[in-house]
Amino acid sequence: MENIFWFISKISWALIAPETLLLFLLILSSSLLWTRYNKQGRILISSTILFIAMISVFPFSSWILRPLEERFPVPKKLPAQVDGIIVLAGAENISITAARGQPSISDGGERLTTFVWLANIYPNAVLLFSGGSGTLAEQKHKPADTARKMFNQIGLDPERVRFESDSKNTEENALMSYDLIQPKPDQHWILVTSAFHMPRSVGLFRKAGWTVIPYPVDFNTTKSFNLTFDLREIGRLSTGIREWLGLIVYRLTGVTLALFPSP
Repeated sequence: MENIFWFISKISWALIAPETLLLFLLILSSSLLWTRYNKQGRILISSTILFIAMISVFPFSSWILRPLEERFPVPKKLPAQVDGIIVLAGAENISITAARGQPSISDGGERLTTFVWLANIYPNAVLLFSGGSGTLAEQKHKPADTARKMFNQIGLDPERVRFESDSKNTEENALMSYDLIQPKPDQHWILVTSAFHMPRSVGLFRKAGWTVIPYPVDFNTTKSFNLTFDLREIGRLSTGIREWLGLIVYRLTGVTLALFPSP
């Protein structure tokens, strides 16, 4: 049943993601220009381009992402001793790593570098990398393959790290990691993931019975809202919308205990 829900969620988001809808509107409006509905085509293509321009100029993505990123602040002081450190997969470009033989990471590489930094601060902590392939097309290669190569390059012995490579989403990250580690209630564990993803992650780990210390990284927003002209804002807007939808769906289905988990 979980696999069916995961499959449906992937297909659904692929169809309703902002970048998909905008591309569809551009194709549709361009096609209409060559038919007797060319007037409607001109209106539609003009409206779509205006919408793209507004997303690229105005800080819509910041308005959506900033509440997520500021929900859990970076700890000003960490415990003198921690029992373990968890990093969630998501920064690894597994297809390019497999094709080129070198570790390739995309946005969110701070997850891995911060994990290595914390591992050096706490040399006796248990280290856990959690995450399998979350894509429909690539299940042969795993994020752990990239992570091992990356850790080896930047000075962390991969043998120190335990890898959970079967989970396909954040809910499974939490459940499978808990089953693998079996943490005790009085232990201190640090969770590293992207700041926008931290509220949902913390909520899922809490539901699994695991109270973690959030260490958010990979911020997309600043303390101010600035005008810009960057088509990449569409991708950031999409990231924010997807994360909020994830929070809502997980709460409605009872997967988390709170809609917007708090510190």
